[in-house]
Parts: sequence; structure tokens; C-alpha cells
Amino acid sequence: MPFEPQLPGPYQFLFHGHMQAAVTDPHGTPAPTIISLTDDWHLQVTWQVHGVFVPSISGTWQIRAYLESIGPGPEILVANRNVPMTGANNYSELFFIGPNVPSQPGPYKLVTVITSLNLLGTPAPFAGYDEGSVLQFYQGPSLPPGP
Repeated sequence: MPFEPQLPGPYQFLFHGHMQAAVTDPHGTPAPTIISLTDDWHLQVTWQVHGVFVPSISGTWQIRAYLESIGPGPEILVANRNVPMTGANNYSELFFIGPNVPSQPGPYKLVTVITSLNLLGTPAPFAGYDEGSVLQFYQGPSLPPGP
């Protein structure tokens, strides 16, 4: 998903970026969307920022991921980390989640948010989000991996 602000075409040289969030199994391969509550799962978040503003932006990238229950149920913060802005173009963070996250079986929507925080720790104008897929968590043993 693209970062905001999305500047018009001739001004994209100032700032533009995008991000991705992917659920993987503990071995780094794409995970199925149906996961046993007894299993660990990982969230790989990568983002790229480009433009002449990037070296002058200072502060912190705040990465948060939520599982939002579909239907009645909780919204759960499953990942939360601050990453110092270094002026780099490419960033990547791996989160180890589970087992028993969430604590209740059911369908959940994964949403990952990156917010820039200025040197005072307040939100700044650069942000991105990724609406992931629906993950179905079930009570019971893991299924064997597919072919």
C-alpha cells in the first residue's frame, strides 16, 4: 500500500513510499490463512521511502499490527515496535507472534499501520497502512503442511 501523503506526479520526487505486511510460518514461508491457536506465526513488515525529504526526516517509525475480530469480539494489538528513522530508503521488521494469539478462535482481519513520530513523539505527516487478509484461527492441533 502507498504511503501518505501521496503527492501529485511532478512532486513525487519530494516524498513517496509504500509498505507490505505478510504473514509467514516460523520458517519464513507464506502461512495459510487458517491457523491453529497452538501455532506460532510471524508478521514480516517491509517499507520503502524515497524522495529528497527522506534524509531530512527525523524521529521514529511506529509499527503496529492489529487483529480485528469479524463480528462481536476484541480488537487485539499483536505487534508494536518503534524503529529509529535513519535516512535509509528500505526498512524491514519481523514480529514473532503466538501461540495463542489471539486467545479466542474465529475470523480476524489483520491491519498493519506505520506512523511517523517526530522527535517529540507525536504523529508526523508520513504514514502507511496495509489491510491484510482475513485470518481464521481454530482450536486444535496443527494440520500437516501441504505439498
